[in-house]
Amino acid sequence: MERLIKKLSMTCRSHLDEEEEQQKQNNLQEKISGGSVRYVSLCSPLLALLQMNLKEFAMMNEDQDDEEFLQQYRKQRMEEMRQQLHKGPQFRRVFEISSGEGSTLIMVHIYEDGIPGTEAMNGCMICLATEYPAVKFCRVKSSVIGASSRFTRNALPALLIYKGGELIGNFVRVTDQLGEDFFAVDLEAFLQEFGLLPEKEVLVLTSVRNSATCHSEDSDLEID
Repeated sequence: MERLIKKLSMTCRSHLDEEEEQQKQNNLQEKISGGSVRYVSLCSPLLALLQMNLKEFAMMNEDQDDEEFLQQYRKQRMEEMRQQLHKGPQFRRVFEISSGEGSTLIMVHIYEDGIPGTEAMNGCMICLATEYPAVKFCRVKSSVIGASSRFTRNALPALLIYKGGELIGNFVRVTDQLGEDFFAVDLEAFLQEFGLLPEKEVLVLTSVRNSATCHSEDSDLEID
């Protein structure tokens, strides 16, 4: 009888935990649906991963100096990056986050307006989206996913890369590596250095390296 009572107790707790988690997911979805999201679609598990990564950032950063923490965080994530990438659906443009596919390689730009490097990153992603149609390029405001003001102040612009629902690349404050005004070729070379871009399709007619528009104007592009 004692074992049965214990088993029932564990089952009830498990069920309540599931209900609580589902409620959190529903609240997040309502917030995203009614917010100012303008350009794509990631699945809620991926949005949950984004939030979990930001919580991890906050916990690790509580008692550490900003510069030391950022260096440690980059090193830790770079060690976890994977080199094997596979082709998936074709997109050819930049999307705003709301839901998405777990099997697709997804690059997520976390940003806030007015942060140095944000406009440059947006322009670069527009260019790269046409060059790598098998990759889904997305962006989301840090406020939409509940990032702390500390994360927004110290880590943006940030670029998170997911494959199969797992985080395989994480770059915080990319302006430390690329500067505040950079081009698509710079971001492309940076990602290729870590093996985070697939091979370009043979039939793609335009090239990031010989596209004058992307090279000279991507820092000023606006995404409607």
